[in-house]
Amino acid sequence: MARPDDPVARLLPSPRRVERLPGVLRLDRGYQLVLDSGSPAERRAAAFLAGRLRERAALDLAVTAAPATPFGNVVLAETDADPESFELRVDAAGARLQGDPAGLRYGAEALAQLAAPDGRVPSVRVQDAPALRRRGFLLDISRGKVPRPETIRWLLGLLARLRYNELFLYTEHTFQFEKHPEIGAGSGGYSAAEIRKLDAWARGCGVELVPCLQTFGHFRRILEKAPYRRLAESGRLWSVSPEAPGTYPLLQDMLGEYLPNFASGWAHLNCDEPVDLGKGLSSARAGRDGPAAVFAGHVNRVAGMVRELGKRPMIWADVIADHPEALDLLDPSITLADWWYEPDHDFDRVRRFRDAGRDFLTVAGTSSWTSLFPRLDTSLPNIRGHARAAKRFGASGFIVTDWGDGGHYNLFGGSLFPIAAGAEAAWGNEDRPEEELAAAFSEHVAADASGFSGEFATRLGRLHDTGFPHFNHSPLKTVFFETRPRRSAQVPAHEALESTLAALRRLSAETEARGLPPGLPGEEWRFALDASLLAAERGLATLRFRQSEGSGSPDDRRLAGELAALAGRQSELARRFRNLWLRANRPEGIETAQKLFRDAVRALRRASRSLERR
Repeated sequence: MARPDDPVARLLPSPRRVERLPGVLRLDRGYQLVLDSGSPAERRAAAFLAGRLRERAALDLAVTAAPATPFGNVVLAETDADPESFELRVDAAGARLQGDPAGLRYGAEALAQLAAPDGRVPSVRVQDAPALRRRGFLLDISRGKVPRPETIRWLLGLLARLRYNELFLYTEHTFQFEKHPEIGAGSGGYSAAEIRKLDAWARGCGVELVPCLQTFGHFRRILEKAPYRRLAESGRLWSVSPEAPGTYPLLQDMLGEYLPNFASGWAHLNCDEPVDLGKGLSSARAGRDGPAAVFAGHVNRVAGMVRELGKRPMIWADVIADHPEALDLLDPSITLADWWYEPDHDFDRVRRFRDAGRDFLTVAGTSSWTSLFPRLDTSLPNIRGHARAAKRFGASGFIVTDWGDGGHYNLFGGSLFPIAAGAEAAWGNEDRPEEELAAAFSEHVAADASGFSGEFATRLGRLHDTGFPHFNHSPLKTVFFETRPRRSAQVPAHEALESTLAALRRLSAETEARGLPPGLPGEEWRFALDASLLAAERGLATLRFRQSEGSGSPDDRRLAGELAALAGRQSELARRFRNLWLRANRPEGIETAQKLFRDAVRALRRASRSLERR
């Protein structure tokens, strides 16, 4: 574990090569940030470094091209180094940072992380460069939450400091299409002007905002609207059909409005999980040519639209796992992003893309969705496995995804630790010890010098056990939102819940004693802990309710009171949830999550009343 007095061991991401030197640099107000050539990249990096040193050490260092003295300076020099690489040397006389434009910014962040509050910086030589060229983060903005633009700007700043260089905002219907205003109506979706402003902000942070628009499956929110139902592949209203005459004019309109708002040369078309592929309007064609041909025909046609708009297409690769023959049918210019979010995945299956000479990325997940807090026993090995495979088989990049299935009740603060783990893995070290990563996370993401935030995240992220498994969900979340306490197929186990509850109570007591950082992420972590506590208590009460005899005994009356009290606490959690949501996100889309809370509270009150009536 990183020692509390060792800032080098807490760098995030950790450097690929570091040499510790004797002595220490003591920054003070007399130091200057010196531009070697005065290039725009040097000026941007110096301005960024000046701001970070103000945050870290209350230092206000001047930026100059003409230093007052040859000593007491921090020199920034743009060079023709390898892309995104930098070299930082610090000794008692000063510091020198050199690299290409992106490397200068990354090195400036590294130098800021090394600076103690009193201005001391250890003498060190760092040579650093990324293991993977593309390091992306994807945020779902279509299952409920549409973050306020200021939230996205905050996220871009964080991603830049963690050396992510791409952000995808997964979009199904949450965009204001002028030609098709019905699509985004009431969704809180962004306008073209808002996207253009976010795109410019992202570029200023050194992050590429990649357009990400669904064009095949996951089309329900559009197909359920009357003008577009005729485009559905089947009555499931899930995939847009390649056989419907209006499909491609609609997609041409959508892409034509959406893509020009982004400076990025990429376009993510998604095309994942078309579960009714070949089962409706395209069934005859699928029967004749095979579902892989239907899929590839659609993707190739949409990819052609994208290329005409000056972008390079990419899609998810899950259909190829089910229909390997589709790989040879897809246009070779399409980049493939291979995802699966479980820890026991066959990460090496991307070998087939390397052997076929295809450009590809690997894709991991935070496992925050359908959970009160991320499932770290799922997300961390998943991140490590995908990052390791990306490097082994020559992927061009790696993406960490954060989805909002089921109403997006997972608050974003919980995802920060897996995001940090993804940054570490993508830059170079997927095997960094968790205790060391937690210490680095506490200081450089949570701004918590005590180190408790990282410990909190890793402990709460492993408290989901209820005695029953639940694929792609947290079982504890399922207990939290239970609506049928007598008939649920997911029956918790008393011993498992008791153990989880005891661990949660210990964590709660330590959290009260040690505290969490002020501000939104800390409040979201506290909410997740309180919701987890209630879920475990609710599960135990539900077990006793199932076993009650209905005799009107004193035990039944006590249980009725306990269920009513739990309903009151869950109702208060619903109010806290709403307040936390609205601080970071637009109000549209919250109703799905609120209904889950309401139904769960009503179930508790019904159970309480049923005992009181006996």
